[in-house]
Amino acid sequence: MSTRPDATAQAELNQSVNEPGYCAFLDLDGDPLRVTTAPYSMTFAGTGDTQLDGHTFDAQDGLLMRVAPVEMKEGGGSTVTVTMSGLMGIDSDTLNIIGDKSKWQGREVVLWAMMLDPYGDRIGNIWSYYRGYMTVPRIVGDRSEQTIVMTIESWLNFMSQPSGRTWLAQKRYDAGDMSAEASIAIANGTKGNALGPSAPYLDWSKGFAGALDYARAIT
Repeated sequence: MSTRPDATAQAELNQSVNEPGYCAFLDLDGDPLRVTTAPYSMTFAGTGDTQLDGHTFDAQDGLLMRVAPVEMKEGGGSTVTVTMSGLMGIDSDTLNIIGDKSKWQGREVVLWAMMLDPYGDRIGNIWSYYRGYMTVPRIVGDRSEQTIVMTIESWLNFMSQPSGRTWLAQKRYDAGDMSAEASIAIANGTKGNALGPSAPYLDWSKGFAGALDYARAIT
């Protein structure tokens, strides 16, 4: 499985007569979707990628499916959207799948890129440039122009869940740490002693001098 263009494909990236081609795989349970922007359907073999080898990717011109640009940033790739045709009657099978959360939520999406010559033949290798998981779909439009917009999260974003922790939870990990209470008291201008009766007292009536004495005492 390759994640970058080989030497042959790299050499063709600067050739104006050649164009990039793309393949996409959406692991919809019961009806996996495999499409390509190549001018004809493509079947792959010998790539080392089990999601490519032995599978046929159907040619489409971008009217049935569009993939948003992928932006890489610290922490992984950005959220990507895939827009698919979702007309009643024509795409009822796909709409029924979207209606069943178990058939798409958390299932994989893979995007590949390749170089194509003017005749549509592949030059060099095909490489994976994005892998993620389907998270949230929505139906956009009406009966005449309805589409399905699926949100795809990268692996890191999908696996990283918010902890819900803040610096105010410090006492859970260090029972003697009163910095959160002290900081709140200082921010609110409280004259009471947030650190307890035996700790130094912060007297705001002395202004900066009082705050400095307090800082020296707790240090």
